[in-house]
Amino acid sequence: MFHCEQDLLSNLIVLTTNNARHRFRQYIFEAWGWKCAYCGEQLTPETATIDHIIPKFRGGQHIRVNMCCCCSPCNKAKSTSKLEDWYTEENEHYCEERFVKLKQWC
Repeated sequence: MFHCEQDLLSNLIVLTTNNARHRFRQYIFEAWGWKCAYCGEQLTPETATIDHIIPKFRGGQHIRVNMCCCCSPCNKAKSTSKLEDWYTEENEHYCEERFVKLKQWC
């Protein structure tokens, strides 16, 4: 599988830019089972978003291991926070199993 959009974009002989981005996003959604990485909500193509685990604002890269499937409310709530600062036991959606998966993913 491709590890970043750039890997897909390098195959533009076969894929258009939009198709490459779509396939990259599809891979992320499928890898997370179409569930929000933070709250576990089941998502659809209309409700799924991509979150940068380490926010781009904080130097996070636009690569597979830094991106997870996320619902819009969690994406907005996390915003530019670091995972360890935002996704704690005080977070109403915190789940140790999901936290471990996030840490293993990145």
